[in-house]
Amino acid sequence: MVNSSIHATQVNLDGILDVLGKNLYSTPSVVLRELVQNAHDACERYWIETEDAKACRIDITTSEENNCLIISDNGSGLTQDEIMKYLATVGSGYTRVLRNETQSDNMIGYFGLGFISAYVVAEKVEVVTTSYKDPSQTFLFSSMQGKTFSVSEHANRPVGSTVTLHLKAEFFELSDDDVLYSLLSRYCSLLPVPIYLNGREQKINELQAPWTLPESTSPLQVKKKSIEFARHYENDFDPLWSFCIPTDNPYGLQGVVWIQDGGSYHSSDNRNVTLFARGMYITNEAPDLLPDWAGFMGGVFESSRFKPTASRESLQKDEYYLGVQEYINEQVVLQLRDVVLKEPENWRRILRRHNQALLGAAICDDRLFEVTRKSLQLPTSMGDMTMPQLITQGGGQVFVKKDVESGYEETLFRALMKPLVLGYLYAVSDFCRKYQFFESITLRFLGDSDNERAIFNAANPDTALKAVIERVFAMEDEEIIFSQYDPTFIPLLVIDDQDVKLKNDIESDAADKRIGSAALSLARLHAKTITKTKQRRVYINVSNPIINLLPGVDQNRQLDLARLVRSFMDGINHRVDKDGMTFSDTMAIFNRSLESLVKGEGC
Repeated sequence: MVNSSIHATQVNLDGILDVLGKNLYSTPSVVLRELVQNAHDACERYWIETEDAKACRIDITTSEENNCLIISDNGSGLTQDEIMKYLATVGSGYTRVLRNETQSDNMIGYFGLGFISAYVVAEKVEVVTTSYKDPSQTFLFSSMQGKTFSVSEHANRPVGSTVTLHLKAEFFELSDDDVLYSLLSRYCSLLPVPIYLNGREQKINELQAPWTLPESTSPLQVKKKSIEFARHYENDFDPLWSFCIPTDNPYGLQGVVWIQDGGSYHSSDNRNVTLFARGMYITNEAPDLLPDWAGFMGGVFESSRFKPTASRESLQKDEYYLGVQEYINEQVVLQLRDVVLKEPENWRRILRRHNQALLGAAICDDRLFEVTRKSLQLPTSMGDMTMPQLITQGGGQVFVKKDVESGYEETLFRALMKPLVLGYLYAVSDFCRKYQFFESITLRFLGDSDNERAIFNAANPDTALKAVIERVFAMEDEEIIFSQYDPTFIPLLVIDDQDVKLKNDIESDAADKRIGSAALSLARLHAKTITKTKQRRVYINVSNPIINLLPGVDQNRQLDLARLVRSFMDGINHRVDKDGMTFSDTMAIFNRSLESLVKGEGC
């Protein structure tokens, strides 16, 4: 019988280093960020523990000849005990200890894992360090791939540390000056400790965040600096307009939001969000911090309260993150409202580029809708128009076309010189409905028989005309409606019944692939309430001269004339019916019918 006993868990160091080093980070270039972070924290530690305000700095040098990457700082340095306790121990970091002791928000490190990244890209890592606690002693830490190490005395150097990476062949690019400059400009642009590359006189992190400007800076100057700052992070577009996050917010959040100077559409999602935690770059993949409809915006946000994941390449989406998300969304709405109300020239510039996307924004937020509803433009058969323009042009009514397929409605409204809103485009119908709710306007959706009665007056033709029309125009899936409407030169109009169309779409097998099962079940319940079967309504204009000619010609010519009228109307509207009749097909029928009439032949 084996007696129960307690044992220490065994750790395979080789395996741990392989997993952490090769899988913790998405790209080997992250090693640069991690080592610069360590150097930065060494400088912060020096300032905190010595209360000496000396000018600290970080110098990065490369040697393409020797394939080395060297990061130096004149911060706190390490004692021999600290080398053993922190540098040579996986998961142990002094930064975390010091932060807990001092509650300082300036220290970046979290997990004590950053130094491991060096072993991913380097065959050999060397650290020469002198602690401020004993400036007379300098030590050399040397390790081959992190699995073994040595610590020895070294010729004395000034206080600080120098980390040298002897790069593996596949990572020689990290000794390239251009590559390093690009990476440092992204990772380190907000760090307070100056960083220099290969002896340049100008520091890499020269860019000044607008929230660090003196309080005496004029609003105009802040706006200018914000645009310059945004331009540094916006790769694809030039910033058009920007605003700073208020510094007195409850989240300790700092940042800039901008609108891009490129045209956007409803399907565009160019949200470009870069996040920093304690001044160090974390990710540029956090679009969810901006509203879903804000596909034409970008932003940079920084906070000491963001909590990075272990890889420091993303953030934990904790309660704080969600609170920040809600706060940013609120600020975007409030700032856009202010632009509309206080900066008309800027609002016109924004509107010219992002009108379509802003329709969606206005639908999502009543406050935006309230201030934008009279300046946003809707696509119509006569070009883009605002709602007030549509109401005036439409004689107090707004007519909306819901379906993209049928073109008859546009023919009628062009003839009437009235605009027809293209309600099948993104957000347009919903915007119209919301406008009706706010303003109590008369809104007419074509495809709805009740609304169509406002356009087509019912008519009761004589028995002879009625009989001819029903014989020559009737089709199985169409309802003939006798009407009178202007202009009289239009003989007929065909409008799809949207309810029947919806029912047929839902009941088709293809719907199973396009609609989720739960939504499809609800839609089918609604479809059962639709009792109509005719797919289209054909409004015959009994005031039209050609229609009135029908009873006076022989039956063969009546059919030719009917085909001529129908094919002509189908042709000018480029209609394609369910049987696949194309524009070419309808024009061919038109030509044959016209030829028969001219020759006096029957069908």
